[in-house]
Amino acid sequence: MSLGAPLGLGSGLLWGTGDFVGGLQSRRVAPTAVAIWSQVAGAVVLAGVLAVTGHRPALAGVALGAVGGIGGGAALLLFYRGLAEGAMSVVAPVSACGAVVPVVVAFAEGTPPGAAPTAGIVAAIAGVVLVSRPARAERHGGGTPPRVVAMALGAALGFGCFYVFVDAGSAVPGGSPLWVVAGARGGSLVAMLAIAGLGRRSVPWPGRRLWAVALAGILDTTANLLFAYASTIGNLGVIGVLASLYPVTTVLLARFVLAERLSGPQAAGVVLALAGVALLGAG
Repeated sequence: MSLGAPLGLGSGLLWGTGDFVGGLQSRRVAPTAVAIWSQVAGAVVLAGVLAVTGHRPALAGVALGAVGGIGGGAALLLFYRGLAEGAMSVVAPVSACGAVVPVVVAFAEGTPPGAAPTAGIVAAIAGVVLVSRPARAERHGGGTPPRVVAMALGAALGFGCFYVFVDAGSAVPGGSPLWVVAGARGGSLVAMLAIAGLGRRSVPWPGRRLWAVALAGILDTTANLLFAYASTIGNLGVIGVLASLYPVTTVLLARFVLAERLSGPQAAGVVLALAGVALLGAG
């Protein structure tokens, strides 16, 4: 089995954990502040890694990473805002629909996955859809506001573009996934600061919650690196879907840490998503 699948799955697990941590903080600190300061923390760690490794950048790879980072940064702002205003078990899975973007690109490039991975993609996406179903109490209470769903869909598009551009940057001859992610981190920070400035939103210091905000950023950066390396050795469509399984982690953490109960469809979605991972790994 190629290392692409476990690395892609690892990125999804770390993204899901980071989203859980960041989502909790975005209910206590301004979502814009959580998004920006978490990215700064991740950038500091990444700078230290680059200083130690001494890799030389390929400008084309860094530029492609930056373009992906712009989409990813805008997506993260929408994502954290959605987590602050809506149900975590709805926003996270809907945002994972970004997995469709790299799948479409992989088919367009003439590199569709085989039969088993294709079945795994269908199972994983179906699992994410089931996980995204709100609990009965929430449905009776009016469900998730349309604006929150719109934010989650916008985040999905941004995340999908991030996957595609990071993959393209990592494929540049002589390029390093480390520098591609560095470009992405720079692009995301520029996008976030620009959006915050245009919206005249404050970026308050997180204070005593800094450690949790920083942890979310470090997990996000590590997941970005795993995805970038996975994309160099695996099929983009498969890796993109594996990475987009992060809502399963988020929902399970909400279940066991916050004692949120999973509905029957959500539990079935987790099982189906895991079955999809097994099929993807078999490919």
